[in-house]
Amino acid sequence: EQSFGAVDPNVCCDLDSPRTPPNPTKDDLVLWETDISATGVRHYPGEIGWAATMPVEDKADVGSYWSGEGNAYNDPSFKRPRRVDALLGQQAGWMATRSQVLYFHEHACPGGFLPHFDGKDWYSDSLQTRNGAVEFWSGGFQLFGRCRLNRILSLDPKRFSRQILYHSSNNKQKTKTRDKFIRLSHFLGQLYTVKERALKSLQGETTQ
Repeated sequence: EQSFGAVDPNVCCDLDSPRTPPNPTKDDLVLWETDISATGVRHYPGEIGWAATMPVEDKADVGSYWSGEGNAYNDPSFKRPRRVDALLGQQAGWMATRSQVLYFHEHACPGGFLPHFDGKDWYSDSLQTRNGAVEFWSGGFQLFGRCRLNRILSLDPKRFSRQILYHSSNNKQKTKTRDKFIRLSHFLGQLYTVKERALKSLQGETTQ
Protein backbone atom coordinates (compact mmCIF):
# COMPACT_ATOMS: atom_id res chain seq x y z
CA GLU A 1 0.00 0.00 0.00
CA GLN A 2 2.86 2.39 0.71
CA SER A 3 4.11 1.88 -2.83
CA PHE A 4 0.86 1.63 -4.80
CA GLY A 5 -1.84 3.29 -2.67
CA ALA A 6 -4.69 2.17 -0.43
CA VAL A 7 -8.44 1.88 -0.83
CA ASP A 8 -10.39 5.00 0.17
CA PRO A 9 -13.24 3.96 2.50
CA ASN A 10 -15.01 7.29 2.22
CA VAL A 11 -16.01 6.73 -1.41
CA CYS A 12 -18.38 3.86 -0.73
CA CYS A 13 -19.07 3.84 2.96
CA ASP A 14 -18.91 7.25 4.66
CA LEU A 15 -22.67 7.33 5.16
CA ASP A 16 -24.94 9.19 7.54
CA SER A 17 -26.63 6.08 8.87
CA PRO A 18 -27.11 4.59 12.35
CA ARG A 19 -26.21 1.18 10.91
CA THR A 20 -22.68 2.12 9.84
CA PRO A 21 -19.72 3.28 11.89
CA PRO A 22 -18.81 6.95 11.43
CA ASN A 23 -15.54 7.78 9.72
CA PRO A 24 -14.79 4.24 8.49
CA THR A 25 -11.21 3.17 7.95
CA LYS A 26 -9.94 0.98 5.14
CA ASP A 27 -9.78 -1.96 7.55
CA ASP A 28 -13.48 -1.62 8.33
CA LEU A 29 -14.37 -2.70 4.79
CA VAL A 30 -14.94 -6.39 4.08
CA LEU A 31 -16.10 -8.41 1.12
CA TRP A 32 -17.38 -11.93 0.68
CA GLU A 33 -18.06 -14.62 -1.91
CA THR A 34 -14.59 -14.33 -3.42
CA ASP A 35 -10.93 -14.23 -2.47
CA ILE A 36 -7.51 -14.04 -4.08
CA SER A 37 -7.53 -17.74 -5.03
CA ALA A 38 -10.19 -17.09 -7.67
CA THR A 39 -8.55 -13.96 -9.06
CA GLY A 40 -5.88 -13.08 -11.60
CA VAL A 41 -4.36 -9.91 -13.05
CA ARG A 42 -3.90 -8.65 -16.58
CA HIS A 43 -2.54 -5.53 -18.25
CA TYR A 44 -5.10 -4.02 -20.61
CA PRO A 45 -4.35 -1.45 -23.31
CA GLY A 46 -5.09 2.25 -23.09
CA GLU A 47 -6.22 3.90 -19.89
CA ILE A 48 -7.37 0.66 -18.26
CA GLY A 49 -3.88 -0.55 -17.41
CA TRP A 50 -3.47 -3.24 -14.76
CA ALA A 51 -6.67 -4.83 -13.52
CA ALA A 52 -7.81 -7.79 -11.46
CA THR A 53 -9.76 -10.42 -13.37
CA MET A 54 -12.75 -11.98 -11.66
CA PRO A 55 -14.17 -15.47 -12.30
CA VAL A 56 -15.81 -16.11 -15.67
CA GLU A 57 -16.70 -19.15 -17.75
CA ASP A 58 -13.69 -20.94 -19.24
CA LYS A 59 -14.95 -20.25 -22.75
CA ALA A 60 -15.17 -16.52 -21.99
CA ASP A 61 -11.74 -16.08 -20.40
CA VAL A 62 -9.42 -13.81 -22.43
CA GLY A 63 -6.44 -14.82 -20.32
CA SER A 64 -4.76 -13.47 -17.21
CA TYR A 65 -2.01 -14.29 -14.72
CA TRP A 66 -3.73 -16.35 -12.03
CA SER A 67 -2.76 -15.86 -8.40
CA GLY A 68 -2.02 -19.57 -8.13
CA GLU A 69 0.56 -19.66 -10.93
CA GLY A 70 3.77 -21.49 -10.06
CA ASN A 71 2.06 -23.64 -7.41
CA ALA A 72 1.66 -20.57 -5.21
CA TYR A 73 -0.80 -22.43 -2.96
CA ASN A 74 1.54 -25.41 -2.48
CA ASP A 75 -1.04 -27.81 -3.90
CA PRO A 76 -0.38 -29.07 -7.43
CA SER A 77 -3.94 -30.41 -7.67
CA PHE A 78 -5.53 -27.02 -6.97
CA LYS A 79 -7.10 -25.59 -10.12
CA ARG A 80 -8.31 -22.08 -10.81
CA PRO A 81 -11.90 -21.77 -9.50
CA ARG A 82 -14.46 -20.91 -12.17
CA ARG A 83 -18.09 -21.54 -11.30
CA VAL A 84 -17.63 -22.07 -7.57
CA ASP A 85 -20.54 -20.32 -5.85
CA ALA A 86 -18.51 -19.31 -2.80
CA LEU A 87 -15.92 -17.53 -4.97
CA LEU A 88 -17.88 -16.00 -7.84
CA GLY A 89 -17.71 -12.48 -6.46
CA GLN A 90 -21.38 -11.80 -7.06
CA GLN A 91 -21.67 -8.10 -7.86
CA ALA A 92 -25.44 -7.90 -7.20
CA GLY A 93 -26.13 -5.54 -10.08
CA TRP A 94 -24.86 -3.88 -13.22
CA MET A 95 -25.14 -0.67 -15.24
CA ALA A 96 -24.85 -0.16 -18.99
CA THR A 97 -25.50 2.50 -21.60
CA ARG A 98 -28.18 2.05 -24.24
CA SER A 99 -25.58 1.27 -26.89
CA GLN A 100 -23.98 -1.33 -24.62
CA VAL A 101 -27.34 -3.01 -24.02
CA LEU A 102 -27.87 -3.18 -27.78
CA TYR A 103 -24.42 -4.73 -28.14
CA PHE A 104 -25.35 -7.34 -25.53
CA HIS A 105 -28.54 -8.12 -27.41
CA GLU A 106 -27.27 -8.13 -30.97
CA HIS A 107 -23.75 -9.52 -30.58
CA ALA A 108 -22.63 -10.77 -27.17
CA CYS A 109 -25.46 -12.88 -25.77
CA PRO A 110 -26.58 -16.15 -27.39
CA GLY A 111 -30.33 -15.92 -27.85
CA GLY A 112 -30.26 -12.17 -27.24
CA PHE A 113 -30.35 -10.04 -24.13
CA LEU A 114 -33.80 -8.48 -24.37
CA PRO A 115 -37.31 -10.04 -24.64
CA HIS A 116 -38.70 -12.09 -26.22
CA PHE A 117 -36.80 -14.96 -24.65
CA ASP A 118 -37.43 -17.90 -26.95
CA GLY A 119 -35.57 -20.23 -29.26
CA LYS A 120 -32.99 -22.91 -28.54
CA ASP A 121 -30.98 -20.73 -26.13
CA TRP A 122 -33.86 -20.35 -23.68
CA TYR A 123 -35.74 -23.02 -21.78
CA SER A 124 -39.39 -22.54 -20.86
CA ASP A 125 -39.41 -18.92 -22.08
CA SER A 126 -36.52 -18.08 -19.74
CA LEU A 127 -38.53 -18.82 -16.59
CA GLN A 128 -36.17 -21.63 -15.68
CA THR A 129 -32.52 -20.57 -15.64
CA ARG A 130 -29.45 -22.34 -14.38
CA ASN A 131 -28.71 -19.80 -11.67
CA GLY A 132 -32.15 -18.80 -10.49
CA ALA A 133 -34.14 -15.70 -11.32
CA VAL A 134 -32.67 -13.15 -8.93
CA GLU A 135 -28.98 -13.79 -9.47
CA PHE A 136 -29.34 -14.45 -13.18
CA TRP A 137 -31.38 -11.37 -14.12
CA SER A 138 -30.35 -8.67 -11.65
CA GLY A 139 -27.10 -9.99 -10.24
CA GLY A 140 -25.01 -10.26 -13.37
CA PHE A 141 -24.92 -14.03 -13.99
CA GLN A 142 -26.54 -13.44 -17.37
CA LEU A 143 -23.68 -11.16 -18.43
CA PHE A 144 -20.60 -13.04 -17.23
CA GLY A 145 -22.16 -16.46 -17.74
CA ARG A 146 -24.36 -16.63 -20.80
CA CYS A 147 -23.01 -13.49 -22.51
CA ARG A 148 -19.35 -14.35 -21.82
CA LEU A 149 -18.31 -10.88 -20.69
CA ASN A 150 -15.18 -10.50 -18.58
CA ARG A 151 -15.25 -8.71 -15.23
CA ILE A 152 -12.31 -6.61 -14.06
CA LEU A 153 -11.34 -4.38 -11.14
CA SER A 154 -8.88 -1.58 -11.76
CA LEU A 155 -5.69 -1.80 -9.69
CA ASP A 156 -5.40 1.96 -9.63
CA PRO A 157 -6.40 2.63 -6.00
CA LYS A 158 -8.58 5.64 -6.85
CA ARG A 159 -10.50 3.71 -9.50
CA PHE A 160 -10.60 0.60 -7.33
CA SER A 161 -12.24 2.61 -4.54
CA ARG A 162 -14.93 3.85 -6.92
CA GLN A 163 -15.80 0.31 -7.95
CA ILE A 164 -16.80 -0.75 -4.44
CA LEU A 165 -20.45 -0.61 -3.41
CA TYR A 166 -21.89 -0.48 0.09
CA HIS A 167 -24.22 -3.40 0.85
CA SER A 168 -27.13 -1.30 2.02
CA SER A 169 -29.05 -4.06 3.81
CA ASN A 170 -25.95 -4.54 5.98
CA ASN A 171 -27.09 -8.04 6.96
CA LYS A 172 -24.30 -10.35 5.81
CA GLN A 173 -22.55 -10.11 9.17
CA LYS A 174 -25.53 -11.97 10.67
CA THR A 175 -26.03 -14.56 7.94
CA LYS A 176 -22.47 -15.66 7.13
CA THR A 177 -19.72 -17.12 9.26
CA ARG A 178 -16.63 -15.09 10.05
CA ASP A 179 -14.39 -17.14 7.77
CA LYS A 180 -16.41 -16.06 4.72
CA PHE A 181 -15.22 -12.45 5.00
CA ILE A 182 -11.93 -10.90 3.96
CA ARG A 183 -10.73 -7.36 4.50
CA LEU A 184 -10.86 -5.32 1.33
CA SER A 185 -7.50 -3.71 2.08
CA HIS A 186 -5.92 -7.18 2.38
CA PHE A 187 -7.47 -8.24 -0.93
CA LEU A 188 -6.07 -5.19 -2.71
CA GLY A 189 -2.65 -5.80 -1.18
CA GLN A 190 -2.73 -9.40 -2.39
CA LEU A 191 -3.61 -8.19 -5.87
CA TYR A 192 -0.57 -5.90 -5.82
CA THR A 193 1.57 -8.93 -4.95
CA VAL A 194 0.12 -10.97 -7.83
CA LYS A 195 0.77 -8.05 -10.17
CA GLU A 196 4.42 -7.96 -9.12
CA ARG A 197 4.72 -11.69 -9.74
CA ALA A 198 3.11 -11.25 -13.15
CA LEU A 199 5.63 -8.54 -14.04
CA LYS A 200 8.51 -10.79 -13.01
CA SER A 201 7.05 -13.58 -15.12
CA LEU A 202 6.85 -11.28 -18.14
CA GLN A 203 10.43 -10.12 -17.61
CA GLY A 204 11.58 -13.71 -17.40
CA GLU A 205 9.87 -14.56 -20.68
CA THR A 206 11.45 -11.62 -22.48
CA THR A 207 14.96 -12.31 -21.24
CA GLN A 208 15.06 -15.98 -22.20
